[in-house]
Amino acid sequence: MRSNDGKLRSDLDLWCVGLILVVTFLLYLGSLPKEFTNWDDGEYITSNPLIRSFSWNNLNQIVTKPYFANYAPLTLISYALDYHVWKLRPWGYHFHNVALHLACIVVLFFLLRKLGLPRSVVLATACLFAIHPVNVESVSWASERKNLLATFFFFLSFYHYVNYSRNQTSRSYLMSLLCFLLSLLSKASTIVAPLTFLVYEYCSSNKRVRDLRLYDKLPFIVFAEILGFLSVHAAGAGSALNSYHKGGPLLSLLASGHLFKQYICLLLWPTKLSALIYPSVFPSFGDTKIWVAFSCFLLVTVIVFAKSRNLFFWVSFFVIFLVPVLNIVPLPIMMANRYVYIAQVGIWVVLSSLALKLVSRLHSFKLAKGLAWGGIGAYLLFLNYQTSQTTKVWRNSYSLWSDTIEKNLYDGVAHYNLGLWFHNQKQSNRSGHEYLISLLINPNYHLALTGIGGYYFEKGQIDLALKKFYAAVNAAPDSDITINNLGKVLAEKGDVRRALYMFFRATYINPNNIGAFNNIVVLYLRVNKIDAALEKAQEMIQRFPESSDGYFRLGMCLEARGDLSGALKAWEESKKRVDLESNLGSQIEAAMLSARQKLSLQTQPTFDHHGS
Repeated sequence: MRSNDGKLRSDLDLWCVGLILVVTFLLYLGSLPKEFTNWDDGEYITSNPLIRSFSWNNLNQIVTKPYFANYAPLTLISYALDYHVWKLRPWGYHFHNVALHLACIVVLFFLLRKLGLPRSVVLATACLFAIHPVNVESVSWASERKNLLATFFFFLSFYHYVNYSRNQTSRSYLMSLLCFLLSLLSKASTIVAPLTFLVYEYCSSNKRVRDLRLYDKLPFIVFAEILGFLSVHAAGAGSALNSYHKGGPLLSLLASGHLFKQYICLLLWPTKLSALIYPSVFPSFGDTKIWVAFSCFLLVTVIVFAKSRNLFFWVSFFVIFLVPVLNIVPLPIMMANRYVYIAQVGIWVVLSSLALKLVSRLHSFKLAKGLAWGGIGAYLLFLNYQTSQTTKVWRNSYSLWSDTIEKNLYDGVAHYNLGLWFHNQKQSNRSGHEYLISLLINPNYHLALTGIGGYYFEKGQIDLALKKFYAAVNAAPDSDITINNLGKVLAEKGDVRRALYMFFRATYINPNNIGAFNNIVVLYLRVNKIDAALEKAQEMIQRFPESSDGYFRLGMCLEARGDLSGALKAWEESKKRVDLESNLGSQIEAAMLSARQKLSLQTQPTFDHHGS
């Protein structure tokens, strides 16, 4: 009879999880029709030549080199898989992200059940993790795929590690190690997993600290150190290691208490979620708020440790998974919704456990118990509403940055990105307006200087554009985008030598800046250096074999040489690779039509003017 009851409860739990998955899927339909945003989606997807095919050259670069200040090869491979299936249809990438989030929910449910938590706590935690609006950034933002993949494989790794710790089976151990490696190859934020496993063993047994096994953690630690080093190297190479407070690791540690408080408030009452979050308190050693918050958090942790080892583990879980983003390794931003994607699980377990105890104590007070359940139901409805509204924010760049500006009018980054969206929509005056607002907020913001320089360039104010681009380069000497655009202005002024220097410098800083390669070929052709242009076009094909740009430029070079047949062949190859959404397709068609007309004139029979 008991086994039947257990089976019924298990079946009911699975039905509940199924309902959670359906509700979550429906919530994320709110961001359809979906577009890519101009926030990293271009670098990772729409303009990323490495995801265009599974060629040996692309896979070699993905695995052996950092990309866009990150080392996340598995994430790039997942984008390549998407490109193979969906090309550049954004809804396909969105569905892939949603599917990964649903998979994380399922694995989390089985992990929590494996850990022996009460059924209600397991279901409540899975539900809160599934529907919470703080996760919309990770799910609806195509560029944050790495967070979903890393979390999915970490949950799997933890599940198999729990099996190993109980049964000591080598299969479970190897599966845990493999999944941990896959998690790190998606995003290095899970390097703290070995510490989580260690704290789990301590809290789930009566062992003393000195009796804990360390030898079986060594392979995990080695993987974590290697991937951590590669990630820091990638961030350093991409100039992404900039501390937002410049105060060093000790200040970051002291500020962690206030940061934890902000994250907990964000989780419990997520009414003002924004794509860009700025610190409410800027940390300094002399700020008493920082000291009070840190002391309070330490006190709460000690009390929880004294009362319950199980709850202490979940508090530790929350803290441990925020360690990589506490600015101990320098980070340019303090907070982000995506940073709490894994860490939040610890808060939900603690909150659900406390809520369960409260409801059980109200057992004899039916009215109070009913009110408690009503409050829980209302809170879940509130979270559902907030998630449905937040998913709509992530439909496209306009909705994203308009929402960010609405919540913080003085956000220069948001104004710049909104200006970029207007620029891409051919609304030049509105883009210039947003760039100017961004510069009023931060006069040295290099991207806004680049944007306003481009605006003046379009208006024919070349000297003013040049002044803004030089200011942008001074503000960010390693910005390949700014340097490439400066080269365009110099080329327009006829300063070929300096323009070529800027284009070559942009390709040196970012070897994947295909726009700079294009500009080199065009400028060489403009000054009639056909051989040099041809050499650069062939380098483009070698470097970006799946891109249409290299073959298009090769066709231009061959046409300039008078080899119309060769040009047509090159453009045919370019046409095979061009995206349906790209404007390059119409340029290829026009070039091919012109070349065919010239060929037909060359091959037309001529009349004999000498007579008979």
